[in-house]
Amino acid sequence: MLKNIFQTFLLFFYGNQPVFHLKLINTNLIVMKTLLIITGIFLFFTMNAENEIVLKSRTKKVTVFLNSAQVTRTADFNASTGIQDVIFEGVSPYINPKSLQATGKGDYTILDVQYRIQQPQYKEPVYQSLPDKIVRSIELLNDSLTQVSFDLENIANKKEVLSLEKKVLLGNKFMQGNADTIPELKLAMEYLRKQLNDINNSLNDIKRQEYQIISKKTKMEKRLSDLSNYNTQQNPVVQELPVHQVVVTIQTKAPITGTISVSYMAQNAGWAPAYDIRASSVGQPVKLVQKANVYQNTGENWQNVKLTLSTITPSTGISKPVLPIFYLGYYNYNTRPVSYNKRESEKENRALAGSITLNEIQLDAYTSANYTQTNETMTNVEYEIDLSYNIPSDGKSHLIAVKEYDLKAEFVHYLVPEMSKNAFLMAKITDWSNLDLIPAMANIYFEGTYVGETQLATGVISDTLELALGTDRSVIIERKKGKDEQKNALIGNNVIKTVTYTLNIKNNKSSGINLVIEDRLPVTQDPSIKVEKGNISGADYNEQTGFLTWKSKVNSMQSKTINFSYTVEFDKTRPLANL
Repeated sequence: MLKNIFQTFLLFFYGNQPVFHLKLINTNLIVMKTLLIITGIFLFFTMNAENEIVLKSRTKKVTVFLNSAQVTRTADFNASTGIQDVIFEGVSPYINPKSLQATGKGDYTILDVQYRIQQPQYKEPVYQSLPDKIVRSIELLNDSLTQVSFDLENIANKKEVLSLEKKVLLGNKFMQGNADTIPELKLAMEYLRKQLNDINNSLNDIKRQEYQIISKKTKMEKRLSDLSNYNTQQNPVVQELPVHQVVVTIQTKAPITGTISVSYMAQNAGWAPAYDIRASSVGQPVKLVQKANVYQNTGENWQNVKLTLSTITPSTGISKPVLPIFYLGYYNYNTRPVSYNKRESEKENRALAGSITLNEIQLDAYTSANYTQTNETMTNVEYEIDLSYNIPSDGKSHLIAVKEYDLKAEFVHYLVPEMSKNAFLMAKITDWSNLDLIPAMANIYFEGTYVGETQLATGVISDTLELALGTDRSVIIERKKGKDEQKNALIGNNVIKTVTYTLNIKNNKSSGINLVIEDRLPVTQDPSIKVEKGNISGADYNEQTGFLTWKSKVNSMQSKTINFSYTVEFDKTRPLANL
């Protein structure tokens, strides 16, 4: 049918060679051709509109990547026989057209899928007459503004007269010192002073009046503008935005009812992982809560959608990726001491004999590891969320619970009595590296209280994760120094000094605890000074650092005492620091 219309259209518009050569075209024929052209165009667009099916689709599923999202929309439709366009409206304006895909169920064939922007049609604004009340108010305001203009003109004239009068007075010969006698000059000055004061006062009064009139005029003009725009304010013009569409061209052999889905990549969306690590009490499993902060500003609201969170980096390219070298190495564990009083630290941070100081000794017994490098995981993970979520297009972060894990943990109390009187609780979590986690910060809670945060470095090849849970005041430690003993060496000027310490630990908890206690003996780099360990109560001793480490278990409401000592032989004629 459409072909016949265009053939008729071309025949009448161009005619044929004999018709033109014989000049048989007349006015009636031109009119008929014009009407036929208009009719053909109308029929063309009408038939074209009939071949479009605009759907009310909904977002059914969204896969959120770290910096984009794949949106899937689904809708049911009815189609007649032939080639037709199925249109999804209200899609994101941040679509990557190369990522468009279409699938469906039904007896039809998908020919093409495209992204297009439908510009809104221009609508001529409709102007309505103003209400009579508004018209009268406008007329009164115009009259008032006219009167105000006259008032301002009068003020300008008065200012001009006074300014001229002031200029004449200042140009008087008496003001220029041309008076014949001093009395005449004195009288002239008094007169001029009085006149100038009167003129200046009058000018100030006029300026004050001018300011008030100008303020009044400004308010009246604002009111006049509001009244003149009364119709616009009551019926504001709503600017129509372009409609973003996905157009799927299909072909059917008979009228059908089917289902069709489109998917596309959209920018301005993503997610970031987060974790909560909760320990309710010593001896209980640690709960690891995996969360995700999902955001999107794609221009379409996700309502009641199924979410999938993915760590995959989507790519629409077709080139083979370049495989990088897989480097493997050790992590550097930089320890940092748990916070304690700075003044106490400075007081107790005394230098050891030789060049080693406390600042140079990294005590990892009461600290958590701080990873200084980050490795990317070799695997990509997807998390499918069972619940449906509503995430508006507002760019804000929306917290989503992903998974929860109950992890086995060993709780250990670390004591460093020379540095702090507090016991520091650590949890050692095992079998955590196979949970398909990705690196992120984790908030740590112990007994319902927030104690800090740590970095989950999931690229570390280790089965144990150590977490600092803060101080435990139920465990008390006391360090006492005994009385020093000193005697002279058998030969030379050396003296031998014996130093003794006692550590008292009390467990006030309702359950037994595992302890790791650290202390130290001095070390020296001076060959004239000799240090020998004495009784160390079974501690592990490191000769290079002088560190002593005890591992023990203390039952509930029980105490433990540890003694250790050392001897130092040195030249008594030379002062010995830090002893």
